[in-house]
Amino acid sequence: MIRYLIVAFFLATTASCVTLPKSYQTKDEVIQVGIGPEDMVVDSITEQPRLLLSCSARRKSEKDYGEIYVYYTQTGEHKILKRSNEPTGLAFNPHGIDLVKVDNDLILLVVNHEHQMHINSILRYRVLKDELVFQNKIVDPLISSPNAVTGFADGTLLISNDAKKAGNVSEVLFKLKKAQIIFWDGTKCSVASEKYCFTNGITNKNGKVYLASTMQNKVWQFDFAAGKLLNRQVIGKAKGADNLRFDGDDLLVACHLRFLKFLKHYKYAKYYSPTTVYRLNPATKKRTVEYFDDGKQVSAAATALVFRNYLYVNSIFDPKIVRKQVK
Repeated sequence: MIRYLIVAFFLATTASCVTLPKSYQTKDEVIQVGIGPEDMVVDSITEQPRLLLSCSARRKSEKDYGEIYVYYTQTGEHKILKRSNEPTGLAFNPHGIDLVKVDNDLILLVVNHEHQMHINSILRYRVLKDELVFQNKIVDPLISSPNAVTGFADGTLLISNDAKKAGNVSEVLFKLKKAQIIFWDGTKCSVASEKYCFTNGITNKNGKVYLASTMQNKVWQFDFAAGKLLNRQVIGKAKGADNLRFDGDDLLVACHLRFLKFLKHYKYAKYYSPTTVYRLNPATKKRTVEYFDDGKQVSAAATALVFRNYLYVNSIFDPKIVRKQVK
């Protein structure tokens, strides 16, 4: 996909001197899932504890494929989660996802790219035991190039755009800060914050919002009120920061430190791309290496999360995730 190609090409020329962490892991458990599980969330409410994974063919050489995959953490069972009630002709190519309880419903938010029709949207599904029931599709000119989404209990949400115009090479090449964060109030969209270059992961906790930029190599914290992100402050630096997930009071930040290798892996699965996950505490701003792999087990990870004493790390392109006991 063009978003990966553009970023990898540019950052390969600017981040080649970044020092990789030392590899200290023992061999981790590799779990086969759907192709391209770029993002994942924990569902501990529906029935058995499980991960929902946003799977899509993300290499140009691959046939079209898009599904929400489910992995049951206790039994090891994994399968495609059925989707129903979708509008006719919907092309399902999921990217960033989030899970939020709204009233009595568990809602899955999905960033979706309908490439051939040049439509970018946020899809909302009600999550049931064996099914995702389509609720609505949010389309707006302000949702220009969505990458990640985070939801709130009142049904509103924030969307992270990685560009003002989807596929705009100049925004990345010249580090133009045109990307915006968009607020959806349940009816309409508005700009919550702006002047970013390739914003990526976004999440919220206890009235604060957290945002990562792959190009600006930063993680920010904001206050959030009346649809606006306020009092922006840098809480950490992370080269090639991708998605954000909380583990207790700490953020887990998946990062891409070797973009030449990322680019090769994007083109051909046989080339490995190192995976690095940082643990970042917003209060103390302390950053430590939570996980590192040279790419042989998992390449180009975009998301990491901890659930019931296990760390799960995905792959943007390959049909697998890994898990490691950590507590």
